[in-house]
Amino acid sequence: MADTTQEGTNGEAKEDQTLLSTPPIDITHQYIKDLSFENPQSPQFLVEADATPQISIQVNANAAPLGDRRFEVILYLNARAEHEGQAVFIAELQYGAHVVVGDVEDEVIQPLLFIETPRLLFPFARQILSNVVREGGFPPLLMAPVDFLDMYAQGIAVAQDEDENNKNDDC
Repeated sequence: MADTTQEGTNGEAKEDQTLLSTPPIDITHQYIKDLSFENPQSPQFLVEADATPQISIQVNANAAPLGDRRFEVILYLNARAEHEGQAVFIAELQYGAHVVVGDVEDEVIQPLLFIETPRLLFPFARQILSNVVREGGFPPLLMAPVDFLDMYAQGIAVAQDEDENNKNDDC
């Protein structure tokens, strides 16, 4: 194991806070909380259709406290394919994690839960959803990386707008 101290100019050992510091989050468990796949047009669409359905994908994240700096973070992935106004497939995944937040400032906890944790969970959740769609008889669902920082910033902006509207309604 590497030493986490360095010798200072006066010969005393000083703690190096940048090397081998305690991680700000520890994802102790990852799991599928809920998984659903519907294929309402099968086998007709799979056999007869010579078309590519329109696919929409929604991504969201939520966190709930479990006590003493422990949280459950859920990453929601929803994919819906439609052709001529009818659902071809609907895939929904809630991918969860048990997260322990380290010794960080309180204002850092929310970004860790809503930006960093979903960023770490996303590749696993994306693979699960892709495999489910493939096993449903369709080509694997290929999802581009998600900018969770931008999603977080948009969520903060919406919350601030709602807060302002509520203040104006009270007047």
